[in-house]
Amino acid sequence: MIKLFALMFSVLLALALLGGYVFLDAKINDAEARISDGQKDIDKGQPALEKGKAKLEAGKIELADGKAKYEKAHDNLFIVALDNLFNRGKGFDDARKQISEGEKQVAQGEAKINTGEKRLAAGELELNQGKEQLQMAKDVRIACALGAIIFSVLSIGLAILWRRSLALIFK
Repeated sequence: MIKLFALMFSVLLALALLGGYVFLDAKINDAEARISDGQKDIDKGQPALEKGKAKLEAGKIELADGKAKYEKAHDNLFIVALDNLFNRGKGFDDARKQISEGEKQVAQGEAKINTGEKRLAAGELELNQGKEQLQMAKDVRIACALGAIIFSVLSIGLAILWRRSLALIFK
């Protein structure tokens, strides 16, 4: 009777390991597709971030040039007098508003760049963790396959060795 339980345990363990292998194989295939998609997203995000940084730098340069021109014009009393005389000072008011708006846009751009860098770093970290987990799952899948093979061979070997005593149990 003990031989029958040992054989049944060996067969059930082989089947369980085979089921684990099949389950892990499906999960691994799904994870590989998700990691591939994640890598594509990161590959798209890096150039977009670089493009945003370049655009931000161009905006900073344009803002600095605008501020310099404003300061130069504001220091010129003749231009200030002409603006006050013909435009009631609206030219300088508009310039201050544009500079203020430019500073807001630069600040928003910096915030977006910082957010983008954080998201990209978080995505890369998550991708690396996913790759590590995928490698562990592949290792476990191999262990399940080896275990299924070992216990299948053991079950077959025990069945062959104990065939006479097992035949007596079922008589």
